[in-house]
Amino acid sequence: MKKFLFLLPLPALVLFGSMIMSHDQDRSVPPPMPDAADTKVQAAMPVPAKNTLTQFTNLWNGAGSPETEKPDPFDQLWARVILPADPNSPGGDAQDQLRKLAQENPYYLTRLLMLHENEKSAHLKEIIRSLLVSIRSREVFALSRQLATSADSDQRMAGLVMLRDLNFNPQEERQLVRLSLNNDQQAAVILQALAALKPPVPATSDTPASISNNGAVNSIDAQTSSAIINQLQSLTHNADPAVRSQSVLQLALWDKNEGSLNYFSVALNDPVASVRQSAIFALAQSGSNADTVKQLLNGVINNASENTAIKTSARQVLDVLTVKQSSISGA
Repeated sequence: MKKFLFLLPLPALVLFGSMIMSHDQDRSVPPPMPDAADTKVQAAMPVPAKNTLTQFTNLWNGAGSPETEKPDPFDQLWARVILPADPNSPGGDAQDQLRKLAQENPYYLTRLLMLHENEKSAHLKEIIRSLLVSIRSREVFALSRQLATSADSDQRMAGLVMLRDLNFNPQEERQLVRLSLNNDQQAAVILQALAALKPPVPATSDTPASISNNGAVNSIDAQTSSAIINQLQSLTHNADPAVRSQSVLQLALWDKNEGSLNYFSVALNDPVASVRQSAIFALAQSGSNADTVKQLLNGVINNASENTAIKTSARQVLDVLTVKQSSISGA
């Protein structure tokens, strides 16, 4: 060992010697005993908990932080809407709550409109539209107009259904309906257009013009009314019996001047029973001359080839008209 030490340079010898001395001092001097007061202080100090991977993950995700944002009620309600209905679910109907949220806050109305635009499911789109039609706003009306004038027949029907329930701008809604009645050849679309066609509400002595829910005037000029009556009269000859039935019923609401009695008479002799039934109901609502209507109804009642249900309906309408005419004469 001594021979080896002589081979080392002087700086290395000095360093080696100091290491030996330090080691000997560590072994010879015992560690100082802790003071009693220090022991009490250390015992009172809390021991820091070990950080786990779960704790770091929660902190990273913001869990447990007072600044964590609450879930958006729109997202929560929509998630409940698209899930199967649970009768035991608390908090009422999710669709009603979502509808109320969009009614009260324009931000959520915009969210609902964007959701309809991006949604791929036809069923969910229909649900969204059913929520939107209860919110009478320009944005919702714009969507119904966009759908009603679409080149796709399914979208046109969806838009017409919205127009039927929306009642935001009656005058423009009628123009959109007339567009479908003029141009569509598909019975399904025509039926939706007929259902969406709203006759003008007669003005009363208190109000010079009927007002819709958003303040738009629900009036119609004579030229537009005449054009719609002509459309309806034409549709009473449509190849589809359902279209014939609905057009006859609408015609009774629009034409109060007995100009359509011939169309009602033709419908009373239609080969399809549902059309003849609709014609009887139409006569009851038409306001036509009671004597003329009675003649038509008596013709149905005395028709040997007519079925019992149709005859019963005709007799009931005839009885109501007779009582009504008697009360007017007595007055």
